[in-house]
Amino acid sequence: MRPIRILSSFVVIGMLLFAASFVRAVELPENKIVSTDWLMEHLDDEGLRIIDIRDLITSYWEGHIPGAVYLNAEALRLSEDGTPVMLIPPQMLADKLGRMGITRGTSVVVYTETGDYKAPFLVWALDYIGHPSSAVMEGGFGKWQGEGLPVTQDYPDAKPVMYPLPKMVRVDVRATLGQAKTLIASGGAAMVDVRATVLYTGERGFWKRNGHIPGFKGHFWGDDLTPEGVWKSRDDPQKAYAETGTTGDKPILVMCGQGLMSAHAYFTMKYLLGFENVLNFDGGFHQWVMDDALPVATGTE
Repeated sequence: MRPIRILSSFVVIGMLLFAASFVRAVELPENKIVSTDWLMEHLDDEGLRIIDIRDLITSYWEGHIPGAVYLNAEALRLSEDGTPVMLIPPQMLADKLGRMGITRGTSVVVYTETGDYKAPFLVWALDYIGHPSSAVMEGGFGKWQGEGLPVTQDYPDAKPVMYPLPKMVRVDVRATLGQAKTLIASGGAAMVDVRATVLYTGERGFWKRNGHIPGFKGHFWGDDLTPEGVWKSRDDPQKAYAETGTTGDKPILVMCGQGLMSAHAYFTMKYLLGFENVLNFDGGFHQWVMDDALPVATGTE
């Protein structure tokens, strides 16, 4: 009888996982940006999962938005053929989502520290595996807390579920080193480096060589936000990106040092400005400079 009981347990678990996949998603804004007011209004919606992706687990312990699960951004990155801090393989990402109680029918809202870039990085990763519904709460936890909205130290009820791996990933949102070299050589793409100016010029840096990839124009990602950590009106970043030759009429290759800040710019260009063909080169400058045959420029041009 014992094998039958074990089998029955697996059947029950499987049925629960299957049923969980049919929870109706919460409709999110088309630009994937939600306000603190929106999230407060939808806090108890069954088809919503909130993710706290702030740097420190101690920050989460001290207080977080009710219902939020914690995920450290570094859990999304791993060495690939010796190259550090690359996006984890799709199967690993799917497993992590399932462990947080997320299915493909779950709407995901991500928040981080005010004025930080990690929430858009997770949305970009979700785009890569074709997750249908995700958004960033702009202003971060600082805005939420500053408005006197509820904070808890309790953990949410987030039972593991099965997150099905898609048959294909979205190759139109992520550029490998090989794809980046092809786009750069073709001259048919707008190319934006969103690191701080001193890193772009080579005055400072952490890598084998410092500077930038020739042909990339510099625009600091943080200039797309107000001091309060919310996006500026659409006209401001649109004008700033236009000055780099980025207008949305051709593919856009965006990069930084390691794919995090560039994911924020990817989010801004794709969802705030509506540019359709944006690729985040997440290997970024740190991967580029390891090939001594690839050129590096310094200065402002």
